[in-house]
Parts: sequence; C-alpha cells; structure tokens
Amino acid sequence: MWQELLTILRKLGNDYGAVEALGKQKHTALVGVDMKTLDRLVKREADMAASIKKTESARQELCLKIIKAYPSITPDMKMQEAYQLAGPLARELKNAHEELSALVERVKAQAEINNILAMGALGAVNQRLGRIGGVSVDPVYGRGGRENVSHRQNFEYDA
Repeated sequence: MWQELLTILRKLGNDYGAVEALGKQKHTALVGVDMKTLDRLVKREADMAASIKKTESARQELCLKIIKAYPSITPDMKMQEAYQLAGPLARELKNAHEELSALVERVKAQAEINNILAMGALGAVNQRLGRIGGVSVDPVYGRGGRENVSHRQNFEYDA
C-alpha cells in the first residue's frame, strides 16, 4: 500500500509540475494578449485538472485503506507522521509529500497572479469597448448591482 501511495504522490507531483509549466505559459499569453495560445492552454489545463482529480480520488481511497490497516493512525495524526509506519519508504513518502505541498503552493501563487492579469485585461477591454460605444460608466454601482451608465450608448452590444 505504501508503495502505491508513493506512486500516486509522484504522479500528482508530475501533474502539478505540468500545471505549473502551463501557468507560466499562460502568464506569458496573458501579458502578450495572445488569445489563441491562451485558449489552447486553458484546454490543456482542464485536461490536467481532470487527471489530478482522478489521481486525488485514488489517493483518498488508498489513505482510507491505510487507515483501516493501521489502527495506530489516529484522526488527528498528520500524514507525515503516518509515513513513519511505512518502514523503508518513510523518507521517500515524506519527501514526495513535501515536494508536492511546495508545488501546489507555487501553482496557487501563479494562478493568483494570472487571475490578476486576466482581470486587468478584462477591465482594459471593457474600457475600450465603452469608448468605442460612447458609453461612460460611473465609478459606483447602482441599485441591483448594475453599473450606472451616464452617457447614451451609440450602439448596443453584449460584452
């Protein structure tokens, strides 16, 4: 069981490594406003997310089996403490777990940066569309969360 868990942790590490690389490419595409590349990267990211979800489900199932097989594992015990029961694989499991945790944190940080870039790009697009359409929006929202349009629209559009 422990070897299987190690294999799963390594697979998760590889998948998150791929997501991290995609996040960096996505950053470049967002900065360069390369929508074709961005669309392709988003699709690949979705595929990786599906793979991670499947692997994570397998990890959770295996952890439940391990918990049942080792009565000394308590609900408040951290997995890194449970790895000590793995004997010779304990160090490898701990290292794989730590590497995966660090990788997940890096992926989260990159995703936050990319989200900020995407929101900024969306704001710029909305502002440009407003200028093209002759629309001016007040800096506050009105009733019902709708923007207050202070000038007449030259044409209607849904953005």
